[in-house]
Amino acid sequence: MATAPATPIRSQRQMEEVKAPEQFQFTDNHRSLSGVLIDIDQVAVKDKKTGESKPTMQYILQDEHKRRFTFLGTYDLTRKIQPAHVGHWMTITYEGEDSTVQTQGSPLRKFKVLVAKEKESAA
Repeated sequence: MATAPATPIRSQRQMEEVKAPEQFQFTDNHRSLSGVLIDIDQVAVKDKKTGESKPTMQYILQDEHKRRFTFLGTYDLTRKIQPAHVGHWMTITYEGEDSTVQTQGSPLRKFKVLVAKEKESAA
C-alpha cells in the first residue's frame, strides 16, 4: 500500500492590514505624486453643476512606502496616461491652469507626466 508524502506543516502566516487608497488632489500645495501605476478604472463622478453622474477615469499609484493613492483623470491626464503604463514608475506634476484653453467651461489643468521606460520588477 502506497502512502502519500507528508505535507509540511506551514508556520503561522504573517498578516498585514490592507487599507483603502487615499484620495489625492493636485493643488498648488500638493503639486506632485510619484509611484507605480497599479490600476486604471472608470468611475462615476457626480457633476457639481448638473448633479448628474459622468464617467471619469480613476488612477491608482503606489509609492515607495507601499502607500496607495487614487486621483481622478482630467482632460490632460487622460490624454497622457495610458493602460500600457500600468506597472511603470511615474511622476505627475501639476503645472497650473491654462485659461486660454477651456474644457467643459473650466480652464485646462496642465500636468507634466514622466514615465519610466521599463516596468518595475515585481516585489
